[in-house]
Amino acid sequence: MQLLRFLGSILCKGHGLVLFLILLLVGISIRHLEKDGKETLIAGALSSIYYPAQLVVSSVNRIHSVTYENDSLKRENARLKLERDNLREGLEEANRLRELVHFDNVWEYPIVTARVIGQNPGRFLTTFVVNRGTDHGIEVDLPVFTTQGLVGRISAVSRSHSKVQLLPDPSLHVSILVQRTRVVGFLNGGSANTLQAFVPSYTGVREGDTLVTSGLGGIYPKGIGVGIVRSLEKGDLDVVTNIEVAPFQKFTRLEEVFIMQKRPDWIVQEMLKNAEVH
Repeated sequence: MQLLRFLGSILCKGHGLVLFLILLLVGISIRHLEKDGKETLIAGALSSIYYPAQLVVSSVNRIHSVTYENDSLKRENARLKLERDNLREGLEEANRLRELVHFDNVWEYPIVTARVIGQNPGRFLTTFVVNRGTDHGIEVDLPVFTTQGLVGRISAVSRSHSKVQLLPDPSLHVSILVQRTRVVGFLNGGSANTLQAFVPSYTGVREGDTLVTSGLGGIYPKGIGVGIVRSLEKGDLDVVTNIEVAPFQKFTRLEEVFIMQKRPDWIVQEMLKNAEVH
């Protein structure tokens, strides 16, 4: 009974003393154990003490390993995505060039394939630059087109580059032919989405008619597609009808074009110039 009271008073004095007594009892018990028992007890105690630290270290290593593996997977995924995009872009370019090569056989003139490498920075898209020049046989006034239709003409040339004047440019005038009625008119600029043209009135032109190059004027060969008649409006003069044309060409999306090595018909151009003078 007195021993219980003594232990109770010790417990009331503080946790430090209690811990000391517990450790003292453990030490006495260890002294009376056999060698194997001591080693087992000490090993178990040390394992209990170091286990939280080992757990933290193991968790840190595991997180580091997962992070490294995740970064590696991200890099590999980015590499594979880049390769996939390059292959897809190469396939699309190959398909476009295959169409161009097939289209090359339609005309009697040599064809040069060129890549668009720059556009004018203005509000309206009227010119762009291609990567072909005099070193590739390119000259001013050669027609430029794609399998979709007419693009414009070469307006300036250097050794390795050329500037292309596009159909939306108001200063570019192209003689056109209404395919159904065979009526001749003129294209007179516009925008990337809508071109402006005029034809003689009372010739039966209507919405949905297809317009192609007429072959007149000495630059463009006959039969290159230009666009579809979107709407008609009577002009200031009764003899002229103004036309809004939906172009076949998507001027803002062009990547490769044809340059036809067809020199301008000198006789036709001279006759036109003389007609203008007189």
